[in-house]
Amino acid sequence: MKTVIKAGIASAALSIAAGIVTVAPATAADLGYGRGGSIKDNYVAPLPEVSRGSAGPCYIRADIGYSLSRDPDVKWPVNNGAFTGDANANGVVDQSELVYTFVGDTVSNVSLENTWLAEAGIGCGSGSRGFRGEVTFGYRGDRKLDGEPLIFNPGPRPGDPVGPPPADLDDPLHTSITSYTLMLNVYKDLGNYAGFTPYVGAGIGAAYHIVDPTFFTGNPALTNRIEGDRDLAFAWAVMAGVGYQLSDRAILDFGYRYIDLGKANSGRVDSAGFVNPRVEIDDIAAHEFKVGLRYHFGQSDCCASGHQPLK
Repeated sequence: MKTVIKAGIASAALSIAAGIVTVAPATAADLGYGRGGSIKDNYVAPLPEVSRGSAGPCYIRADIGYSLSRDPDVKWPVNNGAFTGDANANGVVDQSELVYTFVGDTVSNVSLENTWLAEAGIGCGSGSRGFRGEVTFGYRGDRKLDGEPLIFNPGPRPGDPVGPPPADLDDPLHTSITSYTLMLNVYKDLGNYAGFTPYVGAGIGAAYHIVDPTFFTGNPALTNRIEGDRDLAFAWAVMAGVGYQLSDRAILDFGYRYIDLGKANSGRVDSAGFVNPRVEIDDIAAHEFKVGLRYHFGQSDCCASGHQPLK
């Protein structure tokens, strides 16, 4: 009986030993599980997550504002005719008795209306250096242009009866301009102060002007309209302003800009088919105040992996 009991105990012991031999290697390899290695390896910390920035360096923007127009320099050449006298005493004006003289091209009392503006663009920054560049497309609405050229008096026509010269009359000119701009701007951000970031900048680009037909009032000798025209001109600007950080991605932008939009011209043919001198409009410029939103997209570390590599 004792022999049977001993045999059973020995059999059970062998079974337990076999189980220990089987499990021990795996267990030994897994000692330190949850800490990153076995008891014979150095301790390795859990893989840390990389902290990704919520906003990248690139952004889109949209602005609205008000453009306070400077009075441009306007020129329109005036050539007047004068009757030199009835040399042959025939009582009528002959072609040989007319003289035409250039009297000047000055247009005085020029005024160009103010207008609203709208702008949109895309840009990118350089991070800690504070530089950023952008491309913007802008629109400035129709602005009425008025001025007073020198008095146009063509004189009598050949065949008219000899008489006193007609009285001079005022003949102010009127037209309007619509402008589009495409600008490349560069800015320098001057640091962050409690969420406010002042900046300065400059830009160059092109202005596309649409000039409406020019017409005159008050002078019966100027009843025809001179056709409008479209011109592409060089433009430049200097800027200053401040951005306020609304969130990681959104910045509210308050800005001032002085912009020179170059020059534009009228056409030459009038509504009766006659060819006229062009109305030349130079130094089209404005002081502009605008408010807009810059919205950053992407991530500041777009190319990083999800975890730091092991060393």
